Amino acid sequence: MPRTLSRAAVGASAVILSLAYPGAASADAGSGTDSFAYTCTDQDDSSYTESDDIEFSIEAPADAEVGQPVEVSAEPANYSFFSFTDGGEITEGTLTVQVLLGGEAAPQASITASVQAEDSFGEDDEETFDEGSLTGSFTPTAPGEVVLSPGDVTIEVDQDAGPSTTVCTPDSTPDGLATVTVAGDAAQESPAASDTPQNTGSGDSGTSAPQADSADSGRTLMIVAAVVGGLMLVGAAVVLGVLITVLRRR
Repeated sequence: MPRTLSRAAVGASAVILSLAYPGAASADAGSGTDSFAYTCTDQDDSSYTESDDIEFSIEAPADAEVGQPVEVSAEPANYSFFSFTDGGEITEGTLTVQVLLGGEAAPQASITASVQAEDSFGEDDEETFDEGSLTGSFTPTAPGEVVLSPGDVTIEVDQDAGPSTTVCTPDSTPDGLATVTVAGDAAQESPAASDTPQNTGSGDSGTSAPQADSADSGRTLMIVAAVVGGLMLVGAAVVLGVLITVLRRR
């Protein structure tokens, strides 16, 4: 079944953010907006692709502390997605955005945020996502800078004909839109299990000493037995000699 590209309308919140954050973010800012070249591809049929300039806004606090969660808002605008031509009304949808984390203090490669469509789509497939509610978070573990950049934009919609998924990927590594400066001491790692002293059985705490004592006791018993046996033989010889002498005297 053929698919056609549906243009997602720009929500009012996206327009407001565009006005609030004109141009790219400066190096020390916690927020910024810019347009980037993307390629949107139908995940069921990769022959359906569309080049797009997606405007992306990222907002985060300019300063943060090690160990404290940092909330990030990410908002795309003017993105596109594929749907079935005769698939019926789009009844459900999910919008997911990815924010890339860079810099020496980045605790992970990326974070994601998702939002469900608020209502069924209109006759012209106008989207009903509240892009302004897309938020995610990360927790820094070391001091330094974390640079936030736009990542993939994924749109999933459902029709009577079935679900459709479109992934929009940046054509090149996007510049950072926001920078978070993290202060504090690096988080300490817990001691490894291998650092715990192990009982190897040697030394005073082992079991070799009692075993040695047991062996010495055995040797002592053997020596005592040998001495006693010798005395008994000597005693028997003496008694025998006395008896022989007595018999001779008779």
